[in-house]
Amino acid sequence: MKNTIHIHTKKVKCPTAPEFYGLFFEDINHAADGGLYPEMIRNRAFEDSLVPEGCTTDPNQRIFITEYGWPGAFNHGEGMDEWAAAVPPSEIPGWYAKKASFRLLQEGTLNPNRKAALQVTFEPGGKIYNIGYFGVPVKEGDRYRLYFMAQSDADATFTAALESEEGTDLGSCEITIRKNTDYHRYDCELTAGGTDFKGRISLTCDTACTVTFGFTSLMPEKTFRGHGLREDLAIALKNTNAKFIRFPGGCVVEGINEQNALRFSRTIGPVWERPSAQLMWHYRTTNGLGFHEYLQLCEDLKMEAMYVCNCGMSCQARHGGGFSEETTKEYLEEALHALEYALGSADTPYGSLRAENGRKEPFRLKYVEIGNENFGPEYNQRYELFYKTLKEAFPQVIYISNGHTERENLPTDYADEHYYDAPEFFLENGDLFDDYDRNGPKIFLGEYAVNGGNTIASMECALAEAAFLLGAERNQDIVRLTAYAPLFQNSDYTAWKPNMIVFDNHQVYGIPSCHAVSLLGKYRGEEVVEIEKEGEEQPPVYHGISGIMCEKEGLLFKNTKVNGKPVEVSQCIYGEVERAEDGWKMIFGDRRHHFTGKSREWNEAFETFIGSGSVYEKPAMWAVFGTEELEEYTFEIDIKTEEDNPLTLSVWNHHPETDAGCNEPKDTEWTTRSVRNQVWKIENGRSAVRVPRFFDKPLSEEEQVPVSIPYGEYNHYKMICNAYGYECYINDQLVQKKVHTLHPLINAVATQDKNKIYLKIVNVSGKEEEISISADCAVGETILTEVLAADPREVNSFEDKEHVSSVIGSISGGSEFVYTAPAHSVNVLVIEKNGTVE
Repeated sequence: MKNTIHIHTKKVKCPTAPEFYGLFFEDINHAADGGLYPEMIRNRAFEDSLVPEGCTTDPNQRIFITEYGWPGAFNHGEGMDEWAAAVPPSEIPGWYAKKASFRLLQEGTLNPNRKAALQVTFEPGGKIYNIGYFGVPVKEGDRYRLYFMAQSDADATFTAALESEEGTDLGSCEITIRKNTDYHRYDCELTAGGTDFKGRISLTCDTACTVTFGFTSLMPEKTFRGHGLREDLAIALKNTNAKFIRFPGGCVVEGINEQNALRFSRTIGPVWERPSAQLMWHYRTTNGLGFHEYLQLCEDLKMEAMYVCNCGMSCQARHGGGFSEETTKEYLEEALHALEYALGSADTPYGSLRAENGRKEPFRLKYVEIGNENFGPEYNQRYELFYKTLKEAFPQVIYISNGHTERENLPTDYADEHYYDAPEFFLENGDLFDDYDRNGPKIFLGEYAVNGGNTIASMECALAEAAFLLGAERNQDIVRLTAYAPLFQNSDYTAWKPNMIVFDNHQVYGIPSCHAVSLLGKYRGEEVVEIEKEGEEQPPVYHGISGIMCEKEGLLFKNTKVNGKPVEVSQCIYGEVERAEDGWKMIFGDRRHHFTGKSREWNEAFETFIGSGSVYEKPAMWAVFGTEELEEYTFEIDIKTEEDNPLTLSVWNHHPETDAGCNEPKDTEWTTRSVRNQVWKIENGRSAVRVPRFFDKPLSEEEQVPVSIPYGEYNHYKMICNAYGYECYINDQLVQKKVHTLHPLINAVATQDKNKIYLKIVNVSGKEEEISISADCAVGETILTEVLAADPREVNSFEDKEHVSSVIGSISGGSEFVYTAPAHSVNVLVIEKNGTVE
């Protein structure tokens, strides 16, 4: 039998990591307000339409632009273009009036942290209403709690009502307010007499008056463990079998700029006193899901807490950088206060504040990450300051760096690594951690997901990720924590995809990746044991066309061929080609790369932003040839260029059609940001081959080959591509090879505790695979199985939430048995140990 697995229970590799599988929460896709934090009133603080601090807008307020030049969707506070188009227009997002008029006030607000109030002038019988997050979800028999802070120029009686989408009363109560010049709080409880998930909440006044509302809120009475969070979403988190939650991000930690960067102090205390912030993901948050609520959730779910603090930096990917020394010290104080709030006794300043907020005993806070996706000298300087200060104050906490700061001789407990890529990356890198330095820091896979390829949020993605995770499980002595990212997607407010758990205002489902990770996390064991495995391996499948790229004008080329047949330039990405001598010349010209898919204002601003010099992308001229996408072929071209002009030849250039990743303007053509390919680059007299990644690691000396080229004349370049890699020739002399990593069809890892063996198997083959399995101890006659299997393109949906989900069964065991792994499957076999075989 070609597939065999022998389990060595006596050969223990390492203990399992107790929090290996975890979750990463970021307020993205309206994951907090209107999501896990079940506020039902959208724009409850009336601040959504305020221009984000430190930003400008176009005349129509379609977008905002940070001082760093990054544009985000705004639409007068409605957010993404498609979100704004889906609701009736209003000057105050989410709010509407009948027989009443309103205006936004920015003076005389509820408190110094509130930036706006809503002043409403009612006619007798006038009303205002809010449509929530694509509807206020009203369910018959459920109870809801409404409150608002208001001041009025007259005594008045209001009817607060849950209404259907058409305005039918589904449950109401009366509230009497008094004439006053100060804000007073008014509360009522509503019971729904009908169901409409696209309902609304209204306030109708019996008399003419002018009322100024400072803050409003409508929440379901029933929440998870009574602690204010949405029950079905919290249960979905519990069902993942995760052991920690990373919070609060993600890019929201850095913010769009310093004014909107995350500060601990803005996330505690009464929610109506918490300042709002404009998030990276095109909407404003009121921080109802704050630091205290997060720690409480971790406790309720029996998960460890991992807090990410801002280290005095804005988002570098969006051209931000380090804050001033003085401001950075403020953020260090914020981090110290956050840790004291969580861990300090009730007689410390921030421990006593926690006690005032209802929690006398300290929370658990095991991990703190310093910054998010920050890097370079600015980060290293701040990381060292934060690490040493926090470590001295709270030595019991494990601190996590955004990267391998140990390479800069900085103290590093854990290093955070992020991987967003196509399925083949995860399939090819199951052994990524096998050779990591065991004397180095522990590894936190802080964010990973298949977010490009033929499909997203599909079984294909789940399989590739699961195969990768088994490789990480095999190395739990070094890889201690993992978290799929992002976590939540409100289907009506999508700013990034894929996401592990999808919801709307009343229902939820997990994508196949959620089911795969939950299955692997369910069966953990106490020790990783050795296995001997034999099975078939196969190369990855790449397809596409070929191209050339240079960074300076003047490169000449001619005689371009694929499989011996001439091919023409099919498109240019950045730059142009023009006739020159007997061939073609690469020039920058007047061509600019254009973006589409969003408003004209956003497209043009994003184009300017990209062209302003991203830290990830150098300006270049790039031409591709032909249109037929091939898997195996020979690409040839004659090129004349200068030594100081870096030259890149690329093969298998392919632009996936999947709608994945950050929901920004899309490329009308291809860019180095969006095209998958493999490259051969010649620069400074050295040749290198690689698969470009968003966060490329520097190439080692061994990965680069010296080359000598007679510049100033045409040279013949050739790349021969097949399933196993490609060969690179200059003037018919072999210069370098790129050999593809073969990936196994059967991936496996085994763990054990005192009584059981947990054998995990991922079959990425398109057919059933029989596997002969044996162990060095006697095993039970019946083996429990739990299997997730589906066609690679299968997905889950609201219509079929469990379409791709695991099934529990059993098979016959014994000293040696055969297991048939279904095609495209994630499998767990629970094997009872019955003693030792002599």
